[in-house]
Amino acid sequence: MPDEPSMPEHADRSDGGADARSGRGALKRRALLRASAAAVALTATVRGTSAVAASPASASGSSAPPEPLFSRAAPAGPWDRFKLSPTTRTVRPRSVHGTTGSVDSAKGLSGKHGSARARLDGKGASVTLDFGLEVGGHVTITLGQGTDADQTLGLTYSELSTYISTTSSDGSNGGSNNEPPVSYTALPGGRIDTATSTATAGTDATGDPAANLRGGFRYLTLVNQSGGAVEITGVSVDIAFAPNVADLRAYPNHFSCDDDLLTRIWYAGAYTVQTNIVANTQGRVWGPPALGWDNSARIGDVGDTVLVDGAKRDRTVWPGDLGISGLTDYVSLGDTLTMRNSLQTLFNHQADSGALPYAGPAVNFIGSSDAYHLWTLIGTAEYVEFSGDAAWARAIYPKFKLALDHITAKIDDDGLLNVTAANDWARRDSDGKNLEANAIMYRALLASAALARTVDDAQTGAACAEKADALKSAVDDAGYWDGDTGLYRDRPSSTLYPQDANALALWFGLVDDAGRARTVSEALAGRWTRTGALTPEKTDSSVHPFPGGMEVHGHFAAGRAKTALDLIRLEWGYMLDAPQGTASTFWEGYRTDGGSDYSGSYMSAAHGWSTGPTSALTFWLLGIAPVADGTGTFRIAPQPGDVRRAEGQLTTPAGVIAVSWQSTGRGEFGLTAEIPAHRVEEIAVPMPDASAYVVRVDGKTAWDRTAKSHDARYEDGYVRLAGFPEGRHTVTVRRR
Repeated sequence: MPDEPSMPEHADRSDGGADARSGRGALKRRALLRASAAAVALTATVRGTSAVAASPASASGSSAPPEPLFSRAAPAGPWDRFKLSPTTRTVRPRSVHGTTGSVDSAKGLSGKHGSARARLDGKGASVTLDFGLEVGGHVTITLGQGTDADQTLGLTYSELSTYISTTSSDGSNGGSNNEPPVSYTALPGGRIDTATSTATAGTDATGDPAANLRGGFRYLTLVNQSGGAVEITGVSVDIAFAPNVADLRAYPNHFSCDDDLLTRIWYAGAYTVQTNIVANTQGRVWGPPALGWDNSARIGDVGDTVLVDGAKRDRTVWPGDLGISGLTDYVSLGDTLTMRNSLQTLFNHQADSGALPYAGPAVNFIGSSDAYHLWTLIGTAEYVEFSGDAAWARAIYPKFKLALDHITAKIDDDGLLNVTAANDWARRDSDGKNLEANAIMYRALLASAALARTVDDAQTGAACAEKADALKSAVDDAGYWDGDTGLYRDRPSSTLYPQDANALALWFGLVDDAGRARTVSEALAGRWTRTGALTPEKTDSSVHPFPGGMEVHGHFAAGRAKTALDLIRLEWGYMLDAPQGTASTFWEGYRTDGGSDYSGSYMSAAHGWSTGPTSALTFWLLGIAPVADGTGTFRIAPQPGDVRRAEGQLTTPAGVIAVSWQSTGRGEFGLTAEIPAHRVEEIAVPMPDASAYVVRVDGKTAWDRTAKSHDARYEDGYVRLAGFPEGRHTVTVRRR
């Protein structure tokens, strides 16, 4: 993620809640819920701010976690065909991408061929194998008796076809990025296993074979580095990611709709995050080796797995990234335990001042990012809400409160956060009273208020709510708004109109005027390029799916579902179907021409912070989203846009919420919901005219020009209904 590969991904990123259940308008009601659908990831590069080391604290997350949500598999259905996760942990190439030099019978290495006899004759002969999607793990190569004595085989890896090479893997180590082929001795009838075989060249980690695990790649190139022949009879990869689940395809949640592209994008987001769930001992070593890479660092303090930023790199817990990837995990994989492990690790490295890490171990940059500090607070509150883990909330709360006090001390008398620890994602101008940080501060205050209420700290909850109100008023009064452009400035004196700040202002509820929200949404959409939404706070030619995901949520929060869906199709559809891509995962950041925006091949092509549409499609299009007030309750309120049908489910600690709906396009609408007891406080269905349609619940009239049952009320194009007991319910909207 950094422009300079000598820094870890987030370093020097300066260059180098909505009511997800409401319909259009109702922005004041949505403010708190925007907070809940929210938690966005920001990743950065260290902008000249010194990092302060801190020793791990004593907290270990010893309280027993609740049953992981991923232990409850969703039912099988037609949506399963969109899953990208492999059916087995041993995967083989799907095709041969290309060869160089004298190569015979290479095609036998692909698919399920059982009698491969591929032959690489002479130095430089190579075959590039295509696994068809992002994979990651250790490689096993079986060699035939036709292999000559004293031969050497080199391995290179690449996520994108752009960077396939016989002389280098794509960049990943974060320093020199000098990653030549990793060389192994090839013996007649022998076997190379990168988990146990000792590399002879191409890496500084020759003493630890396991360090040569490659976390993310689609393409594997095998190159003969000797003068004789190497006969290859088989190639496979042992998938290393998500080691805590037996069945990679057993998601507890699902989603589908009548637009296959949107469904594909939901599942690609889920798969991207799955590739980012790694074993605690398989992180990237920091500082980086001079030659090759080393993925043997301990990056988690508790449990077995953590959620990192990228499959290939940095393989480190970055709290900003969790803001998006944590939501994706929740609505698809349900791996709340890994989220807890990640958060606990961050708190274990908290400084005595209360400052939280900008990045977890092995990077361990502590206290250099106010924005990422805030994302940890947001992620903590959301984990507790999503998991129902009140015991852990109480155990971690002293550290949480220390962190809260640390950051609220930076709110000036004018009510605005003044950023003094300026590391952030790759955006420029991330210090001072920039609007992006203040939007995150606003969301963090609301989230902290909810968590405080959960642990019975009413005084802190009230103080956070009061500070949030004051911050919102301060933003309104300080001159950020520019009516001529229809956008917010990055700061009152700035000529920069950032994507992230404007998107977060919508999503997190800083904008509660429906007309202004529409204006901001329209202005953001007016800057789209052929490959996605512009991100001017990075560069004038940047398209970054991290703030892009914020923008998707923001359009939904503004009641502009069609605009949100169009952006998903444009930007995420581009990444998913780009011929150079992985056909399965989403990229860290690119330019308007589709090229890397992170030092060429160093760009990660499987980056969890780029998966915002997955949670947006569940929260807003399907319409199941948490209320975000600390009560653990949900609302169901689909925003169909131009979609005619959707169905899916969200697993909660109280049970599964399953929803399916159909829209006729003529104002008529039908919804079926299966809900657990005492968990859904409202079901809202779109209705264009309060006097022209009748709403029925389970066949009985609930609205006919006026309320008949279920405390029905008409508001902002929706009829909102309450009082649903456990079980299956149908809600219909029909013309009178």
